Amino acid sequence: MSSTYRKFLMFFLEMCLILAVLLIAGCGRVHLGDSSFDAAGDKVCIFVLHVGQADAALIQYCGKNMVIDTGDVDSRASLIKQLQERHVKEIDSIIITHPHGDHLGGMSALFKNFKIHQIYDNGVSSNNAMYRNYLKHIKEYNISRSVLRKGDRVALGDDVQFEVLSPRNTLISSENTENETKNGVANDNSIVCRLTYKNFSMLFMGDAQKEAEKRLLADYGGHLKSDVLKVGHHGSKSSSSVAFIKAVRPTTAVISCGAGNRYDFPHTETLQILKKESVQIFRIDRDGIITICSDGVKFSAEREH
Repeated sequence: MSSTYRKFLMFFLEMCLILAVLLIAGCGRVHLGDSSFDAAGDKVCIFVLHVGQADAALIQYCGKNMVIDTGDVDSRASLIKQLQERHVKEIDSIIITHPHGDHLGGMSALFKNFKIHQIYDNGVSSNNAMYRNYLKHIKEYNISRSVLRKGDRVALGDDVQFEVLSPRNTLISSENTENETKNGVANDNSIVCRLTYKNFSMLFMGDAQKEAEKRLLADYGGHLKSDVLKVGHHGSKSSSSVAFIKAVRPTTAVISCGAGNRYDFPHTETLQILKKESVQIFRIDRDGIITICSDGVKFSAEREH
């Protein structure tokens, strides 16, 4: 074996070893955009939390914390644990997209465990003990509360903005739309907001369904375009119409759903629409907590397992 050949062989083996190390280090992580994404420096991170058949997300930027929805009663302990693991001590703002138990259910635990500076909701009341306790605790802890409507904006730090796209001032009701149940009306009046950080964007749908999507398409059209979609209503076929997904054009979608849930979410129809549009799908029931981080140009999406 010649000296030149031995040198070439050693170089080749070293390159194979380096490649193997890089592949192992990247397991569970998907990089979108430029593969040179630098995790250092100012970045926004979104954690879609594991709260079973419910919804909760944590957004962190430059020491600031925002929570969108709070899971249900059964996931309270898990919610607190996941927030504490991410070093949350105070919550700058909370958005409750609508007052259903699987979105509002963790609030009582947050009141007791964290200092909360600001709460936003859609202003739609609910005649149950959970909602009454929610209002009672807001007053008891002297927390500022505001109602969000289309056109409002909420900031997290200096550079992360949440533009509220829905609901309109005129809420969806059984009187101004067809084939809407009481539950469907409540879902369609969810707060829909679009996070932007420089050139990165993520659309949060709450439980908004196809009636709300029609309004969003009429009001915004191509402005709905977002890098990441937090899929509406846990992946139900009542949301995520073909026209809506084509308008949003996400490269990545995240579905909050619980393993073996009684609704069989996410529905096959929703998954097929997303796959047809070449959207990469993350599911909380299979992937665990989903972490999305962006420096404002590129972003990465990482599954827990």
